[in-house]
Amino acid sequence: MPNQPLRIMFTGGGSGGPTTPLLATYGELMHKLGQSEVEGLFLGTIDGPEKEMVQLTGLTFAGIPSGKLRRYWSWKNLTDPFFVVSGFVAGLIKLIQFRPQIVVSAGSFVSVPVAYAAWILRIPHILLQMDVQPGLANRLMAPASKFLAYLFEETAPYFPRIAKQSIGPVVRSEIRNASATLANSQFNLKPEKPVLLVTGGGQGAAGLNQAVALVLDFWLERFQVVHLTGKSQTGPICTHPDYHPFPFVSEGMGNLLARSDLVVTRAGLGILGELAYLAKDAVIVPLPGSHQELNAAALVEARAGILLTQQQFMEEGNLWWKKFLNDYHPGYFGKNLNQLLPPGGTVKFVELILKTCAHSST
Repeated sequence: MPNQPLRIMFTGGGSGGPTTPLLATYGELMHKLGQSEVEGLFLGTIDGPEKEMVQLTGLTFAGIPSGKLRRYWSWKNLTDPFFVVSGFVAGLIKLIQFRPQIVVSAGSFVSVPVAYAAWILRIPHILLQMDVQPGLANRLMAPASKFLAYLFEETAPYFPRIAKQSIGPVVRSEIRNASATLANSQFNLKPEKPVLLVTGGGQGAAGLNQAVALVLDFWLERFQVVHLTGKSQTGPICTHPDYHPFPFVSEGMGNLLARSDLVVTRAGLGILGELAYLAKDAVIVPLPGSHQELNAAALVEARAGILLTQQQFMEEGNLWWKKFLNDYHPGYFGKNLNQLLPPGGTVKFVELILKTCAHSST
């Protein structure tokens, strides 16, 4: 590596899914090289949730216009091309001003014009593909990218013309250094009673919250329930002392995951990667009609999680949960999940970034 600090640009956002692994990468780079040896800039959407997430880490954030390329009719299809062009111009300006040695993306449409701006400026671009089936954004970025890191072997055939490497989940140091004991005081939990955590993510919380309301009383007979309702949503009205609703957890999420005995979650690979690292059992409720259904299918095939569709959750409620808990063997799914998505992905991804920087500099 050159003597000057590594200048790295991250792009992504619109949700926490692409943001979390990029922040984990930034943290690992600072740990490996030293805080003074890394200069980072994160380009995200102007009004997305990633801004707050990025600023909490101390990483510089800049919002740029973002348009979505839809494959269905919408009036926004008439205006979004202007946002895409604006995003390209804004990304190009930021690249020229910041002069990064490398650009790293983990999906989202805000990244697409930036990837091509980097390609024009001959700045290497690396893609992180987490889901089994890549979204349109990553498929569009692939021709402009130098390298691809992916989690599932089923993903590789989607990218036949790009150099690629399989890695494990990219997770934050907060997860790797998590303490279940600290979670008890942070979230007012009883040490002796099991914890069930429900997390739906920002975009998928509403449907999950409705289903939770139907089974909450049954859960509370056996568990303490920590319910992440989403910032724009509300959970069930319940005054039970073992029910703990939070719109969002910005500090202590790693400790909370470590303390949880069972997690009910959507099938985004950000949270599933963290559960894999901690070997946690998961009941997976994929967002209906989304790519998450393929993620869930891959985990179920490997017996690394149990599938519960949202429709099944709503229609069967307590009956499904009674049967599941009667047959449930704690730790079984978590062990298989850890084997399917083994630790070490964060270190491998950082090594790939540094190797690409070293190669491009020579």
